[in-house]
Amino acid sequence: MKRSPELIQLSREHQHALALALAARRAAVAGSDEEVTAMAARLRATMAGELETHFRCEESDLLPLLAAAGHSALVSRTLAEHRLLRQSAAALVDPQRGLVLAFAELLRAHVRFEERELFEVWQEQARSRDGAAATIAAADETAPAAVVRVSGSRR
Repeated sequence: MKRSPELIQLSREHQHALALALAARRAAVAGSDEEVTAMAARLRATMAGELETHFRCEESDLLPLLAAAGHSALVSRTLAEHRLLRQSAAALVDPQRGLVLAFAELLRAHVRFEERELFEVWQEQARSRDGAAATIAAADETAPAAVVRVSGSRR
């Protein structure tokens, strides 16, 4: 499905996150100890910067609409995964291969979940909301002026 304009930037950020997860996986599986240490530092910095900003945007802009529409399981899963990724990044102060690999796998799985499930449901909810708003606006345009003024839609 084509991405809603509101989600395009978040989807682009997901592409960067997937590239980061792949690089982290490669470093954890086949990199030298120095590469693992450098990757752990890169992951911590990215989590503190771009990923944290991305998570906050989703938490403030996307999840409230889904929660209001009754998709509490998706909201709960998203928040739990954000929390787990934050904790996993914090654990990278001790740059072990297993921790780098675990973070990479968590990030990859989380991005896939958001792209394949969360964003799809959000788009459906946005379409429904926009369709309802368009119907109301069309009704306001055809309603008698006195009715529209009473409803408070126009002044």
